[in-house]
Amino acid sequence: MAKNVVDDFACSANWDFGPIRSSLSSWVPPSQGIHKINVDCASSEHDNFSSVGMVIRDCNGQVVAALCKPLQASYSAELTEVIALKQGVLLAQELQLPRVIFESDSLAAIQAINDRAMGNNFGHLIQGFL
Repeated sequence: MAKNVVDDFACSANWDFGPIRSSLSSWVPPSQGIHKINVDCASSEHDNFSSVGMVIRDCNGQVVAALCKPLQASYSAELTEVIALKQGVLLAQELQLPRVIFESDSLAAIQAINDRAMGNNFGHLIQGFL
């Protein structure tokens, strides 16, 4: 088994991912008394699974909590991002955080939540945000 892992690493170490992009923006801490929840997701149609992750930081940038969670199936990137946001809400509620803001790289998911898009494919999940 270890030989396969070593071979996989050796093979992947030679991949060319193209030029490294510099980040145009950096993480900005929230105001005093507010926690920021950054969420992201990953989906693999090949392996038939998706996963979500989030990190909660305070106004000093200190990590308060982090969570990653595999899902039971493969979902679209947009739906998986909404699930990640929902999990962030649940984690914030469990930690009894009174004021939070979210960051996500899915503009469509954020707009759907802000617009209260109940009629789309993930409207039932959005109801939990309101």
